[in-house]
Amino acid sequence: MGAGRAPGKRGAARLNRADWIAAGQAVLCEAGIAGLRLSALTRRLGASTGSFYHHFEDMDAYLAVLARQFTRADVRRILDRAAQGASGPLSRIRRLAAISLSSRIFPLDRAMRVWATSDRRAAASVKAAEKLVLAFLTDAFRELGFSPDDAALRAHLLLSANVALIGAFRLTGDRAFFERSLDLLTRDAPARAAGATRPPAASAIRRS
Repeated sequence: MGAGRAPGKRGAARLNRADWIAAGQAVLCEAGIAGLRLSALTRRLGASTGSFYHHFEDMDAYLAVLARQFTRADVRRILDRAAQGASGPLSRIRRLAAISLSSRIFPLDRAMRVWATSDRRAAASVKAAEKLVLAFLTDAFRELGFSPDDAALRAHLLLSANVALIGAFRLTGDRAFFERSLDLLTRDAPARAAGATRPPAASAIRRS
């Protein structure tokens, strides 16, 4: 079910927790945490408050689940998609950027970062999400032949440069900026100079 579609009474009766979470993320992206109210959710879903309380004890419990979703499902899914079918470390990084910039994760990331300034649960999820992404990028840079320290530094630089786009409200992303950043950080990669890459390092992404 699309997040913006309001179901009829029969549809509302079949709403599950995932529907409420998807609606919350949509409202969060559009109106920010200040606009995320139960009335906004029920209007969006065409549902009653009773349906909400069937799945969540109260709004605070709902917000806790909404915050965790960003790390446990959304970011992990993006990283899994980026790794699937990639031909090498650069391909994995580029796939991650392409998927992120063409999906809802980019505006959601910005909304989560704004929310994180006032809620420790959102802050913890943003921090955990960054840890996952940095592990993914560090593995790729290590596979390109950089030392562990250099790989970690380049991962931080690439992520920081592109997070700055979110802070500047460039919600559609900037593929050219990303490509220039990636080229700068990988042009001296030992594996690229040798014309080959080392065997992939074990992924630092762990399932919870």
